Amino acid sequence: MYRILLVDDHSIVRSGIRLLLKEQYGAIQIDEAKNGSSAFGKIMDNTYHLVIMDINMPNTDTFSLLQNVRTMAPDLPIMIFTIMTEYAFAKRYLQLGVKGYISKQAEDPEIRKAVHAILCGKPCVCPDLLEKMQDDNHFRKDLDPFDALSNRELEIAFHLVRGKSVSHIADTLNIHTSTVGTHKARIFDKLKVDNVLVMKDLATYYRLI
Repeated sequence: MYRILLVDDHSIVRSGIRLLLKEQYGAIQIDEAKNGSSAFGKIMDNTYHLVIMDINMPNTDTFSLLQNVRTMAPDLPIMIFTIMTEYAFAKRYLQLGVKGYISKQAEDPEIRKAVHAILCGKPCVCPDLLEKMQDDNHFRKDLDPFDALSNRELEIAFHLVRGKSVSHIADTLNIHTSTVGTHKARIFDKLKVDNVLVMKDLATYYRLI
């Protein structure tokens, strides 16, 4: 019998995926967590066949969470289930070893197909991302400056080019405004830009947004 962990801060999302999996597999054990701390505790205490995880949850540094999970349970299959389908983000998570990256806008058959593929040991990403991965010569031809950013810097850069204020980013990531300001300065230095508008143009070119 499969045992799966659903990690999402929205109960309606967890309920929807639970129902979908129950319809597909019948006898299946499903655990739930609404943040990274709870998820990590469950992963350390139990053996799962698959973890389905959002990447945008309050009080959760998902990059660090995944790195810790990879250290403690390197063979655990993880499927990212998110509204954030920008290629630069997906690429970073895939490099961390996740087995799937699926949009929350996907239809039920696509979600079922992804879960089945990963449970069978095969990676699976949503079609739009797969097309961009196959066209990844863009990144091999030109050095992607966003690759120089740390995971936290990439996360903050994403929010900045989306027009979010420093205080909003601090609240979202549960860090101090001065920390966001320090990261912002480092981001500008690494990308060789001096304002968010220029960084947004760069982000558009390299598919961060």
